[in-house]
Amino acid sequence: MGNPGLASAETRYELWQGSSGGAGVQQLATRVARCADEADAALARLAQVQMGQWQSPAGRAYRNALVRRVAELRRARDALREASALLMHQAALAAGNGF
Repeated sequence: MGNPGLASAETRYELWQGSSGGAGVQQLATRVARCADEADAALARLAQVQMGQWQSPAGRAYRNALVRRVAELRRARDALREASALLMHQAALAAGNGF
């Protein structure tokens, strides 16, 4: 695989190259929002797993670990939603400035 930093720079260039009115930023915001939607779907599936009856000590430990992972995933999902909103705002600003 290539250099991750280089790929990132190439991606940024592609987003801005020829993007009229921040269209590239808007596309990125849409992709980030999709990631947040996927996190929501994962949270829904995890909620079903959490509802199971955990009688054994190992089962309860698994459920406790799962509860922590769910909380982490919720925070990540919230951060993705916030990032998407900020990117959409940036795209709107870029459109207003003619970038």
